[in-house]
Order: sequence, then structure tokens, then C-alpha cells
Amino acid sequence: MYFKIIKNFHTDLILVMAIATITLNIQAQHPMVNYSTNNQIQSTDLTEINPPKVPFNKKPIVITGALLIDGTGGKVTENSVVIVDRNRIMAVGGKDEVVIPDDADHFDASGYTMLPGLIDAHFHSTNNNEQLQILLKNGTTSFRDPGHPFRFYQSLNFADKPLPRAFLTGAHLDGYPGVYKDQAAMIQNPNHAREVVGNHFRQGSSGIKIYFRLPLEFYDPIIQTAHRNHIPVFAHLELVRADDAILAGLDGIEHVTSCGTALADPAEVRIFQDTVWKNSNARREWRYRLWSTIDLREKRVKDLIDLMVAKGTFLSPTLTVFERRTGDKGVKDYEAKGFANMLEFVGMAHAAGVKIVIGSHNSGPYAQPGMAYQREMELFVEAGMTPMEVIQSSTLLNAHYFRSVGRIGSIEKGKLADLILIDGNPLQNISVMKNISHVMLNGGWVKE
Repeated sequence: MYFKIIKNFHTDLILVMAIATITLNIQAQHPMVNYSTNNQIQSTDLTEINPPKVPFNKKPIVITGALLIDGTGGKVTENSVVIVDRNRIMAVGGKDEVVIPDDADHFDASGYTMLPGLIDAHFHSTNNNEQLQILLKNGTTSFRDPGHPFRFYQSLNFADKPLPRAFLTGAHLDGYPGVYKDQAAMIQNPNHAREVVGNHFRQGSSGIKIYFRLPLEFYDPIIQTAHRNHIPVFAHLELVRADDAILAGLDGIEHVTSCGTALADPAEVRIFQDTVWKNSNARREWRYRLWSTIDLREKRVKDLIDLMVAKGTFLSPTLTVFERRTGDKGVKDYEAKGFANMLEFVGMAHAAGVKIVIGSHNSGPYAQPGMAYQREMELFVEAGMTPMEVIQSSTLLNAHYFRSVGRIGSIEKGKLADLILIDGNPLQNISVMKNISHVMLNGGWVKE
């Protein structure tokens, strides 16, 4: 174990063992992955860096009466019975299908809908446990933070309240001159890229994030090194085309805007790339300008979607953060048109079979405070997904993206007891996902 000096914090010098603790935790539980396309228990699933400290019940808990949506997309179970023993789900079924232990504690969930704990593929936490506590109370029991140095997370080790399971990537990998350099590993050459990925893995990364100024030439050494360590690679793209990144082996795309340069007219793409290359901040305006020019009937749109389906590429569109609507104060016509195309593209991609997952990106202009995740669910329905498909995207499909499908993502025998109770039926109205009544994390109630 070693001490690490945390710089640029609120005091002049703080000696903590946080990073050593994180590293030791991960070395003890950071297994090799045997990625499975089914939902069976995999002892080699990737794990969070902060196993929950929630005290679970000494007796089995029998939860009865809820409308059960188990996350698999299968049949809904009315008047369900779910038995939780310590931190695991031990039995699931209808009231006449499950044998109830004599010594169990009972919880009547009649009138509620039970779902797996929500999984957020894109949430920036950065040393803010209060924000994570809100996330948990709003139903998210696992999240991935895509791209911050491990020093940003020392507070996870000193949390005195329950927090969601945190899956980390470490500092994102960027190219010079960089964008958020204090949060990045600035890649110098292919060997340096391999070294950074290896170090990230040894420190506990359950994924690697590439940022948008890193040239395509570095993707191959990054992806090969990550895949040898059995962890996925995903990217925020602006300058590199999505199809080129996918052909290089990219596992997932963060932000629907990352697809723009593969969809737009080449002349428009050159203007966008030249502008953003000169000024990274220009992307915030010019992504809308680019998307407003895209004709979704063009063959290149179908070509990208077909490639994503063929390669099994995940897409976390984070629509909520980009939402702009015609006629709203301050919204320009090209912004509204650009967002309308983003929304339609996500619907087209889903209909074709692209694996669309939910990442909240923390907030959005049309989201209630703390409810960006729920707004993303509403936008998925607007894009053409059914509520059941949206629930799958938020639970089991995200568990596949995290490569932890044997542990989380559905209410099935043997899985970790992360579940939520909703006041209302989200299959009838996805907006009731805001009505989080109860949250169980690792077999213990953290909101009731």
C-alpha cells in the first residue's frame, strides 16, 4: 500500500490512501471477463470499485404483490413473489410458484411495479457523493463514469451513506492539444497508448474511453490492449468518423452526436471538422449545424446503422443533454432541426437492431433536477421504442454494455438484489419512472 498526494484539492495538502484502497479493492476483485450473450451468472463479470456497504437483512425478505417487470423483456408477472437472501435474489415467480421460507420477513409491494435497479451508462460523478446519493434515491443502482482520473474518486472510500455501484474508466484518452487536460491522459505515441491502457486496467478500469481529439491511428493499439485485458472501449467522437472507429474495433459510441460526421454530406463534414479542429468549443454550436443538414434518407445513414448492427456496437445517445425544441426561448432553428434529426436517427437505429442504452449525462435543459435519466427514457419512447424496450435498455442491455450481465440488470435467481419499486405502471406511461417509491441495493433497502 502506498500514500498518494492529491493535488488541486480544497486544502493545500491532503494525504489519503484512497487510490491505494481503490487499487487493492480492484486487484482483489477485478476478474478476467468471459462475456456472455445470455443472462446466466458469470463469475468473470466486471465489477464496481465500491462494493456496497449496505447491511442486508439477517433473514430472507419476501417481497409480494408487485407487478414484476424483470428486465429481460419477457412476460410480466402480476402478484409476484421475489425472495431476497442476504444480497442475492433466491427465487422469482408468481404467488403459486414460489415456496416461501418460514423464517422470512415479509414486505407487501401490492400496487407497485418492481423493476431491476436502473443502470446509467454515462454519469459524471467527480468526487460528489451528494450527487450520487440523489442518483441512488432516483433508482439508479449502478453507473459508469466515462473518463476522469482515479484521484477524482477518493470520496467513494469515505462515504458514510449508500452509493450506487461505480464502474470507472480512468482518465479519458485524448490527443494534443486536448480539451479537458486535467481529466485526460494525453497520448503521445502508440506505445504510450498501450501503457496507459494497461495502467488503467491495473488500477481498476472496467472500460476505456477515447476522447474526440485523439486521431484514428491510435485506436488500434488502444483497442487491442483493452481487448487483451477483456475490457471494452467506447468513444466520444467529433473529428473521427463513427464508421472508421467501429471498423477499428470500437465497442460503444457515447453521444448520438458522435455519429454526425459519418452521416452528413462530405462537404458539410469538412467544414465541421475544420472548425472544431481549430476550436474544440465550437463543437457545441456546430454539431447542431451539422445535424441540421443531414438527410436521413441517404444511403450512408443506412450503411452506418447496418455496420453498427453487424459489429454489435452499443450506442448511448444521451439525447437529454442535446434536447432543443422549435419555438422555445433561445432555441435557434438549426438547433431544433438538428435535435429532431438526432431523435429520428436513434429511432431508426433501434428499429434496425442497434443496441441503444441509457446514459443520462447528469442533466438536460428539459429534465427536472435529478431526473435526467427519466427524461432520457421519455425521449426513447418519443423516438419510437416501446416502454418495455426502454426498460430493457436501462437494465439488462446496459448490464451487457458493462459486461456485468451475470450480476446485475435483471431480477433473476442468483443475481444481486438491486431493485426498485415504482408507483404506477411504466408500461402504460413511461413518465411514472419518476415515481420511485423504494430502492433496494445489494439486498438492503436504501429508500423506503
